[in-house]
This record gives sequence, C-alpha cells and structure tokens, in this order.
Amino acid sequence: MSAAGPPRPTLEEARAKLRELGYLQGRVERFVFRRALESAWGHVVPVVVAGAIALALAGTAAVASSQFRYGGSAGAIAGLFLHLFIAALTPSFLFAVALSAVATRSRRPGGGALGFALFAAIAVLFLWIFGTWRLVGSGLRPDPGSAAALLWGIPVALAALLAGATARAAFLARAFARSGRLPQRPRRAILLAAAAVALSVAAIVFAARHEPARPVPPLPAPRSRALLVVAIDGLILDGRSGPGERAIAGLLARGATGSWNARARSPAETWTDLATGVPPARHGVRALEWVRPFGLPALRPPFGTSWYFRGVGLTVGAVSRTPVSARERRSLAFWEVAASAGLPTLAVGWWASGPWPGADVVENREVLARSASGLDADAVAIAEFGRRAEGRTVATVYLPGADILRGEPPARRAALARLWLFLDRLTGRARRGEIVLVVLAADSHPATGSLGRMVVFDGPASRMVRIAPEDVAPSLLARAGVPVARDLPGRPAAALFAPGSLETAMVESYGERISPAAVPGKDSDREYLEKLRSLGYLN
Repeated sequence: MSAAGPPRPTLEEARAKLRELGYLQGRVERFVFRRALESAWGHVVPVVVAGAIALALAGTAAVASSQFRYGGSAGAIAGLFLHLFIAALTPSFLFAVALSAVATRSRRPGGGALGFALFAAIAVLFLWIFGTWRLVGSGLRPDPGSAAALLWGIPVALAALLAGATARAAFLARAFARSGRLPQRPRRAILLAAAAVALSVAAIVFAARHEPARPVPPLPAPRSRALLVVAIDGLILDGRSGPGERAIAGLLARGATGSWNARARSPAETWTDLATGVPPARHGVRALEWVRPFGLPALRPPFGTSWYFRGVGLTVGAVSRTPVSARERRSLAFWEVAASAGLPTLAVGWWASGPWPGADVVENREVLARSASGLDADAVAIAEFGRRAEGRTVATVYLPGADILRGEPPARRAALARLWLFLDRLTGRARRGEIVLVVLAADSHPATGSLGRMVVFDGPASRMVRIAPEDVAPSLLARAGVPVARDLPGRPAAALFAPGSLETAMVESYGERISPAAVPGKDSDREYLEKLRSLGYLN
C-alpha cells in the first residue's frame, strides 16, 4: 500500500509558500492567481487579454517602424492596434486552453509554468523582431537601425513580460486548484533575461541593415537621340509561339538582345523589378493588391496576421482590398530618376506608377479604366504614347494586351498584329538613327525555360548576351546620360548599346521614393479592382 502524499496546503499556506519562492510579488500575478481560484475558467480571460495585447503591440511595432504612413500617425497606430488585438484573440485563446489542459495534469507546476511563460514572452518578442525585419526587408523603409525601430522594443518587451507573468501565474493557480501542488524551487529572473537577450538581438539585427547614404541628385549628360522603351507583357518567344509572335520575333532579331531566365510572378512584381532595377525585397511591390483595415491606410499584413487581413477580416467587412499603386513602391522607377535629373520623361501604363515631378505619367488604372479588353488596353496605351512622346528625352509604354488575351486566341492574334505594326514603325525610326529603341519582353506567366529579353536598337549588329533583370534599369538610365547609382544590384549592359554611348559617372544612391500623390478615394480603388477582375488579373 503506497504512502499518502503530503496534505494539500490551504490557500493562505499556498500564498505564503509562493511569496517565499518569489512568486505573486506583482499585482498582475496576484490578480490572475485569485481569478483562477474563483472559477475554473477564471484564468483564461487574463491570459487571453494579456496575450492579445502583447501580440497586437508586436505587430503594431513592426508596421509602425517600417511603413511610413503609420509611423507618424497616432490615430493610424491606435486603429491598427485595435485590428491586431481582435486578430490576436484567437491564438491567445488557443494558448490559454492549452495552458489550462497541461496545468490540470502537471506534476511539476514550477517547470510547466516557466515553460509556458517563456513561450508566451519569446513568441511576442520573436514576432516583433522577425516581423520588423520582414517588413523592412521588403523595401518599405530602408533604415531599420533607426531609433524608432529600437524604441518600439521597450513597450514590446514590457508587454512580453506581462504576457509571460500572466501565463505563469495562471498555470500555477490552475495546477494548485486541481491538485494542490506548488513549485519546489525559487523563481528565477529568466523572463527578464529573455527580454534583455531579445532586445540585444534586435539591436544587432536592425543595425546589420545600414541606413543608405544621402542621395546626391544625378546630373545628366543628355544624349542627342531620345530613348524610347516599349514594354510588352505576355509575348511567347520561346517554344510554341504562334505566327504573330514569330513575326514580332523576326523584327526583334535585328536588335542586340540581352536575356535572362524568366520567373513566374504577378505582373506588378515582374515589371516593377525591371522598372526599378531592384528586387521585390527592396521595392516592396509583390502583388496586385494590398489590404486596407477599416479607417486606416493600406498595408502589407505583419507576420502571422494574413489569416485575418486576407481572410476573416475581408469576410466580416473589417478589411477591404486595395490595388497596388505607386504609394506602395519604395524605389524609384527609371523614368522617375530621369525626371529628377531634369530630363523630360513620359511613362504610360506601367504597374504601380503615379505622378512624379517633371514626368508625364499615365497610370495603369487610367489606361484600364478606358479599356473593355486587352485589345483596348494596348490601343489606349499606344494612342497616349503617340500623343505625348514627342519632345521627351525618355519615353516608355507598357502594353499588357498579349498577357490579358492569352486565353482568347482570335483577339490575341489581333493584338499581336497591332504590336507588329507599332514595333515596325519604331524599329524603322531606330534604324534611321532618329531614336534609340529598347523593347522589353517579359512574360508574367512564363513556361519553364522561357527567357525575358531586353532588345536594343542602337547600332551594334544582331547579338545575344546574358544579363540579369536588375541590369535593365541602370542600362536605360546610362543610355539616357544619367549616372547610375552604386547601390543598385545591376550594372549597364554595355555590349548591347553603341560604343561610348553609356554614361560612366556614378552616384551613391537615388534614395527612396516618397510619393507626392494624393491618396485615391475608395470608389476609385474599387473601380480599379473591378476592372482588374474583369480583365482576369484577380480571381
């Protein structure tokens, strides 16, 4: 017959024992312990609330220190915190249920309480550090080592300690209520140590990304001939291409071609890569739409919250979709750099384009608003380009018709025929030495093994060289006489252009893009999204 265990301590004895071991010294722990003993589920509400506050604060800190429309607005921060608090209630409740289930069966409540406390605190700190790094690494703000990012660590660390202390007290109270067991060892300052380590890690991680040098305005040496850039989405020039594409390929074969391996991405991401010369991790455009919490600016959801912002929140109407625009792009496009350098520029139809000082910009939404089909989109863009390009040193047009119409063969053939006529006129002018023509052919939905191309009509005989997509923007700028930024990952593809025609001077950086545009209204965004759906861009 086994010996009977030690008698269950009274509540006062338990409290005295816990104080002796270093527990219940804070008001939060005493409150949670009392609530847990008053009812079987009394500990759940404090754990859920403390966890939701800490998780919401971690997400808010990540957004506020990385997305410029939130960092300077107390109202936007408060509204975002409320949305994130609601989103965090579900994971916090699941955590509280798991804590309760384990505590009722725990034979070593001290170790179990410490484990759940550490998990709660470390999870919050991790979400803050990783979430900030992820959003900052997406190009939304290039200076995570700034004081603002680290200052957010103070309230986040306090919230993490609150969540950990609440979880520990709830576990101890639940274990005592079920079995009368208490910890046997004194409490250690492990939570404080974890918070201190996390803040140290954050300082190291954030400091690893240096603030870029202050940009010096590029001083151009303009060339005698205008640079015209035609961007064509959806051309199938590899494998099973049709007659229309073979005819266009025949035209392009007369130029010097730089090629790279194509990658399947959204059209906005693919063409912003080429326009800026930097990858999505830097320019920030990754999809055709962002989300807009009710009453707040659009944002990219912080880590771990997409299920709410792109799922539940949309369903209940707390969140709406918003189309990608120049407001989300954090890097300058080549036509914006040229305009900032004082060159007359034109850009028609590009994704994530918007007003820029010195540039004549016809946005993608403007082109699509006047288009009932992909055939119309090309027609509108070509007409605007033809009407506005005269007198521009740098002029570019994006033509999406072949991409939009890939599932409509008759209409696609008509679009390709129009493209051939347009390109034939421009290549003729380039061969006569009137202009420098660059054709960008990049399919947003490429087949395996397909290539993206930059075809240049500027003197060299027909040739093909391998380049990187990041080489496109610096090549265009150098040909226009604009110094290339050293912090761009790509370099001008000199083999494709006339000898000695590329600018060799360089500047440190072009800086980040701060949009001068007013925010479009909700009706405008809604109409643009509906147009994208009708053209097959969105499901």
